Amino acid sequence: MFSLANILCYIALVAAVVVSAVFTVKRASGANYKNLILKVISSFLFILTGCAAFNANHRPEHALLIIIGLVFGLSGDAFLDMKYVYPKDEIANTFAGFASFIIGHVFYTLFLFFKYPAHTAHLITAIIVGIVAGAAIYLTPKLMKLDYGRFRVISSCYAAFLVFITVYSVLMAISFGLTSQWLMGIGLVLFLLSDLVLSQIYFGKDKNTKFNAGINHALYYAGQILIAFSIFFLV
Repeated sequence: MFSLANILCYIALVAAVVVSAVFTVKRASGANYKNLILKVISSFLFILTGCAAFNANHRPEHALLIIIGLVFGLSGDAFLDMKYVYPKDEIANTFAGFASFIIGHVFYTLFLFFKYPAHTAHLITAIIVGIVAGAAIYLTPKLMKLDYGRFRVISSCYAAFLVFITVYSVLMAISFGLTSQWLMGIGLVLFLLSDLVLSQIYFGKDKNTKFNAGINHALYYAGQILIAFSIFFLV
C-alpha cells in the first residue's frame, strides 16, 4: 500500500541516489567549495532517507541508532573534504574524519546488538577477522605500497572495527535472512570497499585519480543509502 509516508520515503531515496550520483561525477574533477557543499547535501539526503524510512515503518525500535550513525557519516564526509579545501588543517581534519566514521559505526554496532539476539559464534568470528584485518593493515604497508605516516595506528584500528562490524552484519543476515539485515550487510560491504579505495587515494603513490575518486564515492554513497533504506524493512 502506497501511503503518503511510503511515497515520501521513496522520493527521499530517489533524491539521495540522483544527487549523490551527480556529486560523484563532479567530485572526480577535484575538491572545491562547491563540491563540498554538494557532498554535504548528498549526505543530508541519505540521512533524510533514513528518517523518512523510520517514519514510514512506524518508527521501529532502535532504528534511531542507525540514523545517528548516518549523521556521523555526514560529519565524516565534511571533515575529509575539508582537508582538501583547507590544506593547512589536513592532519586535524583527517583525524576528525576517522573519529566521525568510527563513532558512526559504533552506533551501527549498537543497533545490531540491541535489535537482534546475540550470536556468539558470529561475534567471535567477526572479532577474529577484524583483528586479523587490523594487524594486516599495520604490519604490511610496504607490501600494499601504502604510506600511512602518522595515520598508521588509527587506520589499523579503524580497519579492524569496520571489518568486524561488516562481517558480523553479513553473518547475521545469512542466519536470519531478513531484508533489512541484507540491505544493511550489503551497505556495510560497499562502505568497506569504498574505504579500501580511499586508502589507496590517501596513502598510495599516484593513486589520487579521477577514476579512483569516482569509484570511492559511488561505493560509499551506495552503501550509506542502503543502510538508511534498510530501516524501511525493519520488523
